[in-house]
Amino acid sequence: MSDKSSWRSPSPPTDRVVSIIELLASHEGPASAAELADTLGLNRSTAGAILSVLHRRGWVVRLPDLRYILGPGIAAVAERVHFSYPLPTGASECLDSLAERVRCGAALGAITNGRLVFVALAGALGHLPAGIEVGVHLPLHAPAGASVIAFTDRTDRERWLDTAPQDRRKPLSTALEQITRTGVAVWGADEADIGRIEVLVKVATRLSLTAVDQRLREQVQELIAETGAYPYPQHILESDTSLPVSYLSAPVTDRDGNPQWELQIGPLRPAVTRHERETYIRELLATATELSRRSP
Repeated sequence: MSDKSSWRSPSPPTDRVVSIIELLASHEGPASAAELADTLGLNRSTAGAILSVLHRRGWVVRLPDLRYILGPGIAAVAERVHFSYPLPTGASECLDSLAERVRCGAALGAITNGRLVFVALAGALGHLPAGIEVGVHLPLHAPAGASVIAFTDRTDRERWLDTAPQDRRKPLSTALEQITRTGVAVWGADEADIGRIEVLVKVATRLSLTAVDQRLREQVQELIAETGAYPYPQHILESDTSLPVSYLSAPVTDRDGNPQWELQIGPLRPAVTRHERETYIRELLATATELSRRSP
């Protein structure tokens, strides 16, 4: 990865507030101020002060036993966010159906302001692409968002390619050309990397529950994406050889035909037969077409 290890939050106090809200959102049931502080590594008085402000604003509710849950203020904000990121009608149901057919997780990400923001997912049946969850956002650095970037102008494509290591730019450029012809990208990894990705996914999941440092979480998710994102050329996909496949992606367009979202499925399997690859591609493209038809 490029110079990411030196990143520091410009506003640690803001990070603490966001971390408390995120932890409450992911917590099964109410949580006390002490539980939240200890999980996030915060001073208990600091956590208590933050919760008091959130309580006054209606973003959290303090229960009689002094534990906290998210409040109606968050619901109002979430409703406004929903309209900021309009989804194709029935997106969740389409993802559930796709996940059922391909027997692995599926996710939909919106491309906005130079980031890939995951806005819907179906993960009950197995791995999700890149170990993600709703609300996770990644910088639009190669290979993220490739199936959408493929249909942008030359300047945007070159800017995206420049975020990749020098030795990966040519295969990624070839992959963009292939995506414009086929409408889909199939991403592979070394067989040994499949196991590493599984471990990194567990780390990302753990960090989503405990980490104060949002950037650390992003770095792990970017590492997952980079480790499992070597694009397969078409002639390799059409061979009879079983291949390791991390995830597949395809664009979803708005009503004017402009790609706005990226649809992903995440088999994360060390050996996928040609027939299975064809099934994945067919089902992914069918769902991308249906979501495009339903787009706002």
